[in-house]
Amino acid sequence: MSENLNDIITYTLNHLKSRGLDEYEVFGTASHDNEIEVYQQDIESLSVSKSKGIGIRVLRHQSVGYAYTSNLSPEHILECIKRAISNAKVTHKDKFNYLPVRKDYLYQQKPIDLELLYDPCFYDYSIEDKIKAAKTLEAITQAEDKRIIGISNSSYRDSAVEVVLANSNGFLDSYKKSWCYLYVNAISRQGDDTSTGDYFSTGKHLGEINLEDIARQAAKRSTSLLGGRKIKSVKADILLDPLVAAQFLNLIAEALTADSVQKGKSLFKDKIGKKLFSLDIDIYDDGIMASGLASAPFDGEGVFKGKTKVFDKGILKTYLYNTYTARKDNTKSTGNASRNSYRSVPSVGINNFYLEPKKLNFSQILSETGSGFYVMDIIGLHSGANAVTGDISVGAKGLWLEEGSMAYPVKEVTIATDFLSLLKSIKRVGNKLYFIPSSGFIGSPALLVDKIMISGT
Repeated sequence: MSENLNDIITYTLNHLKSRGLDEYEVFGTASHDNEIEVYQQDIESLSVSKSKGIGIRVLRHQSVGYAYTSNLSPEHILECIKRAISNAKVTHKDKFNYLPVRKDYLYQQKPIDLELLYDPCFYDYSIEDKIKAAKTLEAITQAEDKRIIGISNSSYRDSAVEVVLANSNGFLDSYKKSWCYLYVNAISRQGDDTSTGDYFSTGKHLGEINLEDIARQAAKRSTSLLGGRKIKSVKADILLDPLVAAQFLNLIAEALTADSVQKGKSLFKDKIGKKLFSLDIDIYDDGIMASGLASAPFDGEGVFKGKTKVFDKGILKTYLYNTYTARKDNTKSTGNASRNSYRSVPSVGINNFYLEPKKLNFSQILSETGSGFYVMDIIGLHSGANAVTGDISVGAKGLWLEEGSMAYPVKEVTIATDFLSLLKSIKRVGNKLYFIPSSGFIGSPALLVDKIMISGT
């Protein structure tokens, strides 16, 4: 058996043809992954892995069977086919169970330059280079400021992956992707007060990463919060740092997947066509964004990705669909079938999801804020924010603002509101996007929010 993934999938398809199935699909990936953590210049953990495998999805009488294997010998592939067919005999029938065809696609082309997804320079850097980068990041972050007393985490992750998907409806396509991620969390101390601050950067290979910028930003975010005061409870404007705003936006994105809505787990149920922002805010889920970590020509079931306008001038226009959830709502797939590897069946996921920036730079927003709370970090977002009820109650720290300037650090406060009120209360939007890697690649500019309850002492 050839080790070429295309040859393996063609072999598997040929053996599926004679099994009397209604439809079938083979999804294969071959990946090279590295994970490194350093602590005090020693390697705390190191993981280097190469994996290759296929997942086989078969449909018979509207029942789905799935099985996967990383052993790609002919006998194991045939055994995997048998298991998938056997599994289809015990799963429930569903009239929406069938593979996508062109009429299910919202986007009929794949307008993405594949060279933007993958850079062969990924392999120019050895594991020693990557360890050195994590160690260097740790060292230069600590050297940024004498108040930095330690680094709790300096880490590097990357992946290069080839994806091939083929099905009995004639779809056969492939692409390659590469990405890397460097992160550091700095601990600073002044007197009895201790603070932390983190930062990160992403790229298609190590050469695209600016270590000095990560170190500088992490040190600044850590030391700027030293001497934080407790404040009395107050209702005030809050200015969300772009990285904080992106974390809130991630929860909003997850609640906009059709699967969440159809299962009654989303506050956005029955909100299509309604204006949920006071401002004319546009939000996109862009699966073909040139610099997006979540970009690809097609999704986890072979549907072309595109740029979906989820909010248009503050009005919710659509949910995010794979083929199955789209059929349930009698609409088309937005190319949001997500698949982490050959081990998983498609679910609904998020691509590059972002809130469109406007014209104000950060200094202009600061000056318009006057008095308020600049939120630089939030604690307990996933436990303190409920995407079903919309309630938000999260810990926060940052800087108090007076007359548009940073006045003093603030700690141990809680922001209490709900998502729909938060969206309605956004009154200014910054001009620069910052992205965080999360369940998708989530981006937001700074957001100024009108009069939110801040609970202190």
